[in-house]
Amino acid sequence: MKHLKKTIGILAVLAMAASVNAKDFSGAELYTKNEFTYGKFEARMKMAAISGTVSSMFLYQNGSEQASAERWVEVDIEVLGKNPSSFQSNIITGKAGAQKTSEKHHAVNPAADQAFHTYGIEWTPDYVRWTLDGEEVRKTVKGENKNQVENLIGTQGLRFNLWSSESADWVGQFDESKLPIFQFINWVKVYKYTPGQGENGSDFTLDWIDNFDTFDANRWAKGNWSFDGNRVDLTPNNIYSVDGMLILALTRKGQESFTGQVPQDTEPGPTPTSSSSSEITVPPSSSSATEAIQPVRMQVQNKQIRGTVNAKGARVNETRANDPRKRYRVNFSF
Repeated sequence: MKHLKKTIGILAVLAMAASVNAKDFSGAELYTKNEFTYGKFEARMKMAAISGTVSSMFLYQNGSEQASAERWVEVDIEVLGKNPSSFQSNIITGKAGAQKTSEKHHAVNPAADQAFHTYGIEWTPDYVRWTLDGEEVRKTVKGENKNQVENLIGTQGLRFNLWSSESADWVGQFDESKLPIFQFINWVKVYKYTPGQGENGSDFTLDWIDNFDTFDANRWAKGNWSFDGNRVDLTPNNIYSVDGMLILALTRKGQESFTGQVPQDTEPGPTPTSSSSSEITVPPSSSSATEAIQPVRMQVQNKQIRGTVNAKGARVNETRANDPRKRYRVNFSF
């Protein structure tokens, strides 16, 4: 019986690997190697958007998707391909397979894929605040949304990704004829949470700036995995540093490249901190795949697989996945 179970397990892993490696498209995920407890996070970006895609900036606690994790910790900014004239804000708490969410949508003008905008998230013990071009668009405080702010416990890393969801209700029908598409990040600012000690008595003190004149491999890593409900493999080969811009791409498999012209941002960029330096990678080396800090994910044929997850990337308990009464679903209707 033990040998039979082992054989079944190996076959299941091989089936998962075949499924991932059979995907026809490549996306990208960039994330900080360090995680933070509270802070302010800003990025100047021109997002990617065609029907069926997600272009994002988010905070995420590594390992939240694991069934063994104590809690899910995540705060999102997501531009959904079917409507780039808005972005979706969200807090995700609870546990893997039983998340609590609070999606809201906010107008972006000009549309997120037509112009650069400055997107911001503030995370403190008392509130989470989203800003667009310096203006508040949403603030969730302690006691709201089933105590979601109180349940953002521990640390989160800053992440950006570009992928295609199979949930047409959420992001629209995928239009592959418009590939490739690109998300452009001009700069990122990260602030420490210092109550009352920041500039002009604010609660945030600037920690570092990255304007991506080079790719800082000491600060950033590149994802190399996929998950169910996602049409793409996230690969380091679709992240580029070009002309002072960090670029995430969504392409057909085997066509990972950037040959277009980098768009110009009319707003002057900030002065980078001295630590923002490393090698330029255009295109990135395949060795970047080893930068991933996901020790809980299983490595299979150079692809890391989370297991059974829904279209958001949320890991689903196998029993629940096969029980329609207990299956976790997020309402992605918009």
